[in-house]
Amino acid sequence: MTWRNRLRLWCGLLLVVGVVAALTLVVNQRSRQAFSSNAQVGAELSTIGSEYGGVVVEQYAEKGDEVELGQELFTISSLSLKRDLSNGLQSISTRAYEVDARHGRVTFLAPMAGTLTDLRAERGTFLAAGEMATITDGGTQYVTAQFRLTPEQYGRIRIGGEAQVELPSRSRMPGTVSDVSVQTSEGVAVTTVELAVPRLESESLASLNQPGSPVSVTLTLADSGILAGPTDSLVQFLHRVGVR
Repeated sequence: MTWRNRLRLWCGLLLVVGVVAALTLVVNQRSRQAFSSNAQVGAELSTIGSEYGGVVVEQYAEKGDEVELGQELFTISSLSLKRDLSNGLQSISTRAYEVDARHGRVTFLAPMAGTLTDLRAERGTFLAAGEMATITDGGTQYVTAQFRLTPEQYGRIRIGGEAQVELPSRSRMPGTVSDVSVQTSEGVAVTTVELAVPRLESESLASLNQPGSPVSVTLTLADSGILAGPTDSLVQFLHRVGVR
């Protein structure tokens, strides 16, 4: 065998070994991940509602407005409330609403500062009893994701563990595990993971970070095996070169 053929043989062997090693690390990295496509954004919010419906006679704020604690939102005139008051119902104003017993009116106030993300009241229309408006506290967004994991996978979830959150716009951002819970339904254990995602609180994502917005989550499971270090190095390298 000539030296040229020997060189080709060694190059071929090194290439095969390199490909097998890379594929082994990729497979190991895949086994460390759990994917959820039914995750969604959550946030601290307050729901405004009443047992009395009525006609909206005043409207002080619009959907999407930033409101302050105690700010007037809308006023309804309720015949049923007026009737109950005339029958002896004691009216008590609270931090969430003010009652005008004489005219049977209720003015609803913002129970917290935030964004008026849902408003069913419209001046001149009838507003049914029940939920009437929702205020979302900006800057408190988080993500909840559900997974069906094996016991071995569940045991590898760590508080503070890493995750990647992908928005409907296909942009990705890092998150960390802040809480884990499990519920069993019809014999199937479903793991719910809550993620802290600081970048999700950006005002530039106002159309994507509202409560209930769908996202997908790739959760990284803890790995203490001998391939953990090389796998992390490979992933970091791929991130640097822009492959992942």
